[in-house]
Amino acid sequence: MTPVMVLAYDGELDAAIIPALARQWSTDIVTLTIDVGQSRDVRAVREIALAAGAVRAHVVDAVDEFVRLCVLPAVQSSAGGVPLPGSTTRLAHPIIADRLVQAAHREQTHLVAHGGGDELTAAIHALDPALQVTRLESIRPAARGDAAAARHLLQRPVADPAAARGVVANVEIEFDAAVPVAINGVTLTPAELIESLSLIGGQHGIGHAESADAPGALVLETAYRALDHDQLSGIVRIELLDGRQRVLSADHRTPDLVNHA
Repeated sequence: MTPVMVLAYDGELDAAIIPALARQWSTDIVTLTIDVGQSRDVRAVREIALAAGAVRAHVVDAVDEFVRLCVLPAVQSSAGGVPLPGSTTRLAHPIIADRLVQAAHREQTHLVAHGGGDELTAAIHALDPALQVTRLESIRPAARGDAAAARHLLQRPVADPAAARGVVANVEIEFDAAVPVAINGVTLTPAELIESLSLIGGQHGIGHAESADAPGALVLETAYRALDHDQLSGIVRIELLDGRQRVLSADHRTPDLVNHA
């Protein structure tokens, strides 16, 4: 029976790495594409992997878990004075490592590979030190034009504030027990809410001055900072203008009184 290597594959690596790994290690390659809100179509990535020679190509939806376990705690900590990582890419490492280890166990293999850097390798070994991890260089297909493709939900385009000069956006974010539940009166999942904030914030240049590609996280961080830290429930209103944010008001309330039906 041919041994197996599990490759974390999000389309960032050139698909030619799949047959190359198969030859180098004399293994079958099983790919794992973890959806954490990246801008690529994960189903299309799966088809690319299969066409390149993967014997199986799995896709896992982990967007909500990524937001709940990684994004919201990081943004709350940032609002409290602990800055977001310089590269928000590594926020997804705990989820990617967990799913990759699970996949290796299901495939009954000790061989895994990824293109995520040393920190991802460390996260994998923290869960299963017996796995043999191959780190790959993030070589992009030369002919592809999506060099700025997002790696996860937080990474979204940020426009030059000059493009929206003088155009104001007022954003109202509602929280229930520290979880954002609605924007401008519309109830959304946290992932949907962050996507909406990313779109609005990015269009108004939030993050441009900081050279940060996470406009939704920056707006949400401002909202958390305005909340009552004892209750963390209520509504925060923020003005976005020319790449800047200004808190207009913050109405605090106890969690059992919040009504977002």
